[in-house]
Amino acid sequence: MVRGLLSLSAAEDRSGTMNRQSHGRRHRTLLAPAPRRFCRNDARIPCHRPVRVLMASLLATTLLAGCGDTRPARQPEGSVAFRSGNNPESGSQTFAVPGPPFQRPGILVPAHEQVWQSAWIDRDEQHPLMRGATAGMTTGVGFLMITPMALMFWPAAVGIMVGSTAMGMLGVTQAESPDVRMSAPDRTIIAEATKNLRPERLFRESMEHALGGRTRDPLPIVAWHRALGADTAGTDPLVEARTRGLDGVLDFTIDAIGLAAGEERDTFGVFVQVRVRAFDVRDGQLRYERVLSYGPGQAVEGLPRSDVHTVEFLAADQGRVYRQVASDAVRRLARVLAEDPALPLAP
Repeated sequence: MVRGLLSLSAAEDRSGTMNRQSHGRRHRTLLAPAPRRFCRNDARIPCHRPVRVLMASLLATTLLAGCGDTRPARQPEGSVAFRSGNNPESGSQTFAVPGPPFQRPGILVPAHEQVWQSAWIDRDEQHPLMRGATAGMTTGVGFLMITPMALMFWPAAVGIMVGSTAMGMLGVTQAESPDVRMSAPDRTIIAEATKNLRPERLFRESMEHALGGRTRDPLPIVAWHRALGADTAGTDPLVEARTRGLDGVLDFTIDAIGLAAGEERDTFGVFVQVRVRAFDVRDGQLRYERVLSYGPGQAVEGLPRSDVHTVEFLAADQGRVYRQVASDAVRRLARVLAEDPALPLAP
């Protein structure tokens, strides 16, 4: 029995010891802090590294793609780059008054040819570097506007703006060399070639030749003096025409001639605007007037599309190519006008 009591006492001691140990573990478990489920401070940088890599890649793409071509936008086809003439451009139009055709018409010829005013038209007067900086800055602002704010941080934003602006200026300096297509020597050659072309005389002679199939005899010339200003008086050509027994007079003039932008960048073609008028000698009434504009972006029925070239090619050989192209355009217009059935000429 004593042995049984001793065994029971030993068992109780072991049970108490186990209970105390278990209680102690539970107490320590309740007091122990919960394990962290977030990254430590030294692990936060790798978490943002992909975002930084993405930002750097987008920045490089913006600088290379967005600022690769900062040249000014190509001028629309038909916009005038060089113009010579005193009359405004009005486009093609036709005016005709019904009446009997002229049996004995003449041609009005000014006693003194007008002085042509030639000028190159520069629509973009902004400095190239300023234009490039503006283009680059616009690209940078556009990129920042489409970038989510959660992925943006101020050092990257500053880097994008500075980098895009610098790349824009660099792109302009690299792209300015093709824009030398309108160099000063080429401009001078084109202006001088226009003066030597004598556009009005060329058009008048082309009209006389084209009208040879509609008139039996060469048209007589009626010379007249234009009023050059408020202090100078002109002459009335209708008085001389009536004295010579003419019933109508024709006036052939060129309003403008020059170069206009072609469909492709850095190409230009000759544009011409001509005007034909017919006056009744008896009462001075305007019986007929037709204006034709022909060149890049301005088609004329019955004529092929205007040829376009670079300015260097047009100015080659002291403007020989330019004079040839301009002469062909004037002669083509003369043929179209001479065949107009509304022109009041007797068959």
